[in-house]
Amino acid sequence: MSPADRCLKVLYQLQEEGQEATTTTVAARLGVRASSVTEMFQRLERKGLVRYTPYRGVELTPKGWERAAEIVCHHRLLELYLHRHLGYPLERVHGEAERLQSVISEEFEERIARLLGEPEYDPHGDPIPRRDGSVPELVALPLGALRLGQEAIVRRVRDHNVGTLAELVRLGLLPQQRCRLCGRQSGHGAYLLAIAGELVYLSGAVAGAVFVEPL
Repeated sequence: MSPADRCLKVLYQLQEEGQEATTTTVAARLGVRASSVTEMFQRLERKGLVRYTPYRGVELTPKGWERAAEIVCHHRLLELYLHRHLGYPLERVHGEAERLQSVISEEFEERIARLLGEPEYDPHGDPIPRRDGSVPELVALPLGALRLGQEAIVRRVRDHNVGTLAELVRLGLLPQQRCRLCGRQSGHGAYLLAIAGELVYLSGAVAGAVFVEPL
């Protein structure tokens, strides 16, 4: 994938997560220097894909959003195909889709979508942008928003960290899984959950990757 497309994808994800797209934030996600991100923002602005305000951040233009949504759609459809039809473990689909997403054609995308039954969410629970530009609704609050004793269903898990995702797979704390908050350690950000009749301990880092819909 080109550096420009990688940047657009990160901007889409940050906007999706409700986070401000600053130079520092984008550089951290891409694993590059802030100065490189500033240069990228300037190039994308010249192409009409972003609006860039120095020292404040950047936002996608409608043209940029359309391009970013196309990239994200390819990625998330590939993740679901790899997981459902090729048996890839959940913690490996992101890296494999990252390598494939920029080389598939629109026809290939449409064929995968039909094969999968026009899915609305990828295996991590992230919405798959539709070809008309709309995005399926996702009701998902941070795990920490639950009250003690409250039940919920997992709707989304973040896939940024392979180790965290592997731990969630081990615990079975994945989209569609029901859980109940049994305890929390406020000073450490840790949680005690009931999952399938068993009590499990989640560190703050792992819990931060889980988003739920209260029941």
